[in-house]
Amino acid sequence: MAEIPTEQWAQVIEKTGGPVEYKKIPVQKPKSDELLVNVKYSGVCHTDLHAVNGDWPLPTKLPLVGGHEGAGVVVAKGELVHDVEIGDHVGIKQSDEPLCSKALMSGYTVDGTFQQYAIAKAAHAARIPKDVPLDAIAPVLCAGITVYKGLKESGAKPGQTVAIVGAGGGLGSLAQQYAKASEP
Repeated sequence: MAEIPTEQWAQVIEKTGGPVEYKKIPVQKPKSDELLVNVKYSGVCHTDLHAVNGDWPLPTKLPLVGGHEGAGVVVAKGELVHDVEIGDHVGIKQSDEPLCSKALMSGYTVDGTFQQYAIAKAAHAARIPKDVPLDAIAPVLCAGITVYKGLKESGAKPGQTVAIVGAGGGLGSLAQQYAKASEP
């Protein structure tokens, strides 16, 4: 396996309102319950714009590396991580606990995926089979999860009709595909 560098390129927000700067930053080392992921692909979400503009009630970490739709390869792990191996493919999503008052939200309250090497809590990383292309996974780690959960929580069964508000947009188009795929 290749050696992990000490520096990397990243998109960094130094102050609310931007600009976003492309610059070198240190590569972090994972803590005991974390992974270091070599990010191969990262989606871009409207939430990333809110992080730059600081227009949500939750304050953003500054400076901040945005992004929460990253897919990559695990290159290091903390000593308490036993269910993920070096070389495994994982997705870095926003968080499994967004309603927590001190939520660790990738690309918002902690540095995210707009960098070459990102830290992820092992418990929050989505395990991705190695035969699934990472470029296909990254964009669905936010939008895809959001609409899938909505369809699942709706209680709709295969073959039933669902109404999808905003069906022509990015989230809506994914919801249509998921609903169609669940048809008998």
